[in-house]
Amino acid sequence: MAKNPSGYKTPEFKNEITLQLSRNESQCAIDDLDNQLGSLGTPYVSRYPSHVELQELIGKWVGVSGDRIVVTAGGDESIDRVMRNSISDDRNKVVTHAPSFEMVDIYCHNYGGSVETTQWIEGDFPTDKLIGLIDSSTALVVLTSPNNPTGGYISTETILKVNSAAKSAGAKLLVDNAYIEFADDDPTSDLTTDDNIMIVRTFSKAWGLAGLRVGYLIAPTADYATTIRNSSGPFPVSAVSLETARRALSDYQDQMKSNLAAVRAIRGLVTELITSCGGKPFPSQGNFVFAEFSNAEKIWAGLGEDGIGIRKFTGNPLLENRIRVTCPVQAGDFLRLAQSLCRVTETEFEPHKTAVGAALKPSNVASEATQTIPLAAGSAASGDRTWSSNRETKETNIDLEVNLDGTGKTEIETGIGFLDHMLTALAFHSRMDLKLKCVGDLHVDDHHTAEDCALALGTAIDAALGRRTGIKRFGYAYAPLDEAMARTVIDLSGRPWPEIHLQLEREMVGTWACENITHFFQSLAMTLKCSLHIDVLRGTNDHHRAEAAFKSCAKALREALTRTDGEVPSTKGVL
Repeated sequence: MAKNPSGYKTPEFKNEITLQLSRNESQCAIDDLDNQLGSLGTPYVSRYPSHVELQELIGKWVGVSGDRIVVTAGGDESIDRVMRNSISDDRNKVVTHAPSFEMVDIYCHNYGGSVETTQWIEGDFPTDKLIGLIDSSTALVVLTSPNNPTGGYISTETILKVNSAAKSAGAKLLVDNAYIEFADDDPTSDLTTDDNIMIVRTFSKAWGLAGLRVGYLIAPTADYATTIRNSSGPFPVSAVSLETARRALSDYQDQMKSNLAAVRAIRGLVTELITSCGGKPFPSQGNFVFAEFSNAEKIWAGLGEDGIGIRKFTGNPLLENRIRVTCPVQAGDFLRLAQSLCRVTETEFEPHKTAVGAALKPSNVASEATQTIPLAAGSAASGDRTWSSNRETKETNIDLEVNLDGTGKTEIETGIGFLDHMLTALAFHSRMDLKLKCVGDLHVDDHHTAEDCALALGTAIDAALGRRTGIKRFGYAYAPLDEAMARTVIDLSGRPWPEIHLQLEREMVGTWACENITHFFQSLAMTLKCSLHIDVLRGTNDHHRAEAAFKSCAKALREALTRTDGEVPSTKGVL
């Protein structure tokens, strides 16, 4: 083993990142994760874990016997263990392609091996060149498909051809399929019949469980699986992680497939966005898009200033002036990405507002999705400050229409009477037309309904504003209601920051929990991307305090939305 092992490092951001698109994380398939984690009892914490049940379930999922599955601490630990058992004094060479997953090089060098590569960034895979590197000193051949960071896909025919060459030289083939669920084709059934091929997969990507660190190796034989299984400590994955992954695989396959369909739709939008902003996107079969810009460092830094993290690559000549963008999983996040990238590249943002609505219509997403896509889908009329959307999750289904230049007309139905009353006041006094219908899980409590209505409303106003040109931007207002008085100051800055101090004392107003009234404003500020300061200055009646807060917010918002003849109201030239 190398005396000074190297590790995984990524560039550090200079700004606080509030939309992380640099890590290829995905939306969790378990839509009631809090309840699932809360239901885990003491045995999952106080006793040593067993991987057997998950191992057997994975075997059924991928079509092999369970004794060929090795559950590991993330997919990268599978690579680590295979490297450890493959590299020897006689066979110390690993053959792969470049660029590829960084941990292949790191683990190889950590165990005293050397890496030989053939370049593959785009186009057909260089099969013959890679095979030409395989010889009697080769311990392992590694193929990553879909490739990280490029998103390129290696066909099953190519993999089998490479495997034949590796087997002839006495080397094993390791196929890293961490992103395979996002690809158009899955070669697993063709690869698992060969006694020389190992496959790495994970729950971190398609299942959205990266924080649990659960991966697995599909071994070519049960004996080899035992060897790899014995190459670590006795309990490498926690019982909580094992059980949560088991529940995901057992009960949430449909939701995972729905998420995949949404990612594919967003992937197309990100590709079009990059093209329109002067970049060169590469065809991707992952949950990300790899792209080339003449000024990639400026793109990375500019998005970082807006709190959006994307991946840049330093110290690798093959990746110079190239970046990688994880596909956001919500329409509002895509719009935020699009607005920021258009700002940095001085490109028109408006076309992307309508594109996201069309792409995320349930009829337009991948056919394998068995449920409605849990994303906000919207549309806007060109030149009008309007927006309509449907935001559907397992907890709420919200239909919304907003016209920022309306007369205060409302049609509100949320199932929470006091929330209906407050939304009506917000729309009326801000003079926006608002239709909002929410069907939520009120049998649980009012939290999801209140939160999601705020998130949907903030996203809609943000989308209707577009590039935020020709508006006052700032607004402030006082509003009394009998003994209560509230003050709101708002800045449509593009940077979310809620300071909400309502001084509410009761547990409920009607059927709306007072803590969720505060949370409503916090959530609104996040998706509207505004600095929102609301202070109830005095009052004794919580109904009056809350209503004064909503009315002052409405009047301040109305002022901030007021049209002007100017350009973007910022010394930066953008919001």
